[in-house]
Amino acid sequence: MIVYYLLIFLTQFGYQHNPDVSVDPRHQVMLDAVNDIRTKGCKCGRRNMRPVGKVSWNELLYKSAFMQAKDMHKNHFIKHYSSTGKDLGERLDLVGYPWKVAGENLGRGQDTFDEVLEDWLKSYGHCVMLMNPKVEEMAIARVGNYWVQQFGKQTDTVKQAENIK
Repeated sequence: MIVYYLLIFLTQFGYQHNPDVSVDPRHQVMLDAVNDIRTKGCKCGRRNMRPVGKVSWNELLYKSAFMQAKDMHKNHFIKHYSSTGKDLGERLDLVGYPWKVAGENLGRGQDTFDEVLEDWLKSYGHCVMLMNPKVEEMAIARVGNYWVQQFGKQTDTVKQAENIK
């Protein structure tokens, strides 16, 4: 089984997030499992990771993750670039996610979420991404046996606009 990770820190502007949207129950199970690990802390390789804050589900991250999983499944590859050469930042821009911090874990070959989560936790880079205290939102998509987990933090400009409402 192959798993990869990517962490990007950059600034962009755009979309308004609505935190009041309810999460699909299937997605909630994955979100709860990730948040359970984040709030308890874990060991990534030899490094003890302190507990960090929970993340919330974001539908734009899900849309981007699903598009990448679908592309990898259709074209039989696993990379942090789309088949047309777009990196994570460009893919997030395409769906309108206004990212300040973004990261991605990929998996291939796992039959269940529990399996891919276990593999991500066994991989130092993936585990560190999952425990990154700078991210506030996430989504996970699966197409066939291809998994994409995306993390993000929106730009401060978007958050200020939400607080004004």
